[in-house]
Amino acid sequence: MTGKWRCVASAHRDRKFLVLTRRPRRSLPKPRRPTSEELETNRMTQGRGAGFAAVLAIAFVLWLPVAVFGAQGYSALIGLTAIAAAFFAPLRRFNLIVLSLFALAAWSAASSLWSAETGSIIDGALSDGTMNVDAAGLRILLTVLAGTLTIAAALRIPQGAGRKSLLVVGCMLGLHGLLTLSMGLFPELTLDLYAPMSDRVKEAPQNILRSANAFVLGLPILIGLAAAFAGRATVAACVALLTVAFVAFLMIGTDVALLGVICMAVAIGVVMIFVHHGFRILMTAMSAIILLSPLILGVGAAALTRTDIPMPCSVQSRVWAWNLTSEKIMERPLTGHGIEASKEWRDTFGERPDLLREVDQKCRSDNADWEVYRILPGHPHNMGLQIWAETGIIGVILAIASLIIIGNRLPRPGDVDIPTRLAVASLIGGSFALFSLSYSVWNEAFWATIALASAGVILLDRVAGPARLDAK
Repeated sequence: MTGKWRCVASAHRDRKFLVLTRRPRRSLPKPRRPTSEELETNRMTQGRGAGFAAVLAIAFVLWLPVAVFGAQGYSALIGLTAIAAAFFAPLRRFNLIVLSLFALAAWSAASSLWSAETGSIIDGALSDGTMNVDAAGLRILLTVLAGTLTIAAALRIPQGAGRKSLLVVGCMLGLHGLLTLSMGLFPELTLDLYAPMSDRVKEAPQNILRSANAFVLGLPILIGLAAAFAGRATVAACVALLTVAFVAFLMIGTDVALLGVICMAVAIGVVMIFVHHGFRILMTAMSAIILLSPLILGVGAAALTRTDIPMPCSVQSRVWAWNLTSEKIMERPLTGHGIEASKEWRDTFGERPDLLREVDQKCRSDNADWEVYRILPGHPHNMGLQIWAETGIIGVILAIASLIIIGNRLPRPGDVDIPTRLAVASLIGGSFALFSLSYSVWNEAFWATIALASAGVILLDRVAGPARLDAK
């Protein structure tokens, strides 16, 4: 073989050897070991998170007396919890959920500039025990801040910590449930017990209804606890709890709480069927209802009243209030009339002869002077309509954005344990019921109750589940 061909053959063998030889992989860099300062900080954070579980237990010890006396004290309770949260687990970063909620609260507060109902920032005197924050926008901003601190601290509770705290939470909510059932079984005795502290005719019934509404937001934690302890009997335990609550609310006569139980059952069904997108479906549905509320309640409900379908006067009066609110929305659709402006809408039935004729046909009673009654008594009793009327389309967009972000940031229902899944779904359903028929959207006690109940659900997740409710 000549020298030329020997060089070609040698090159061919070398090429085959290179092809058949496996190139060694580059070794991955070893993960950096945390420093002693970082380990100490992590231990301190976990220790403080575990300590905050005890703070939540104390807060739920106060849950019951606050509920019994009208539930308005939850705003003060969330403030005290937030002070502890700032010490145990200070907030170091903001995610999209927090930013969207603060944007909505800031726009709502700014709308006080053109609102006909603008209160002073501070009212009353501290020495007399009457001092309070009268500006609704500032109250909402403070409530969002307090709720954010409380939930952020609850999210830092380490997995497996807080078992005794959860036991305290469950016991107090169980007592609240028994008390609610007793109120339905023994109404006269309940009114007699309230008599030394509040008016038996006006104040006591309102306190009973508000206590029942507060239990609607505490019931999801009990449902999660029942699912955690019932094992294979989870379905039976949850159905039993919802049934007993429904009967108690029926005896008390609170239609809002009854709707809350129905919404809880529907929400539970959604997250059990749609294990990938259940929470997103719920939040998207709520967003759609808020967006379409002027059409659904302003037009649809008005058409329903023109039929011969019998409705209670409480429902009928809400429909008339919704009609008036829909008219106000059309006056200022972009920015709304300003926060709490509906307090100044003093149109009476006597000024609307057509409505007065409807009153005569459907709700007239001998002891009621409907001519001087306001069509809208303080607020529309539907938060979606109120957001439209008082903050305009800008406020609606911010509210919908907040709900969509929350739905996308929550884990998939199938990624969390059954107790947590049921508790979150129930809290969404119960909150939506109260959102639809009960309080003013600027009632800070309502949002404080939701924040406190959310922290309780997170504690349940840390004890009964794999701690997957971390904020993204």
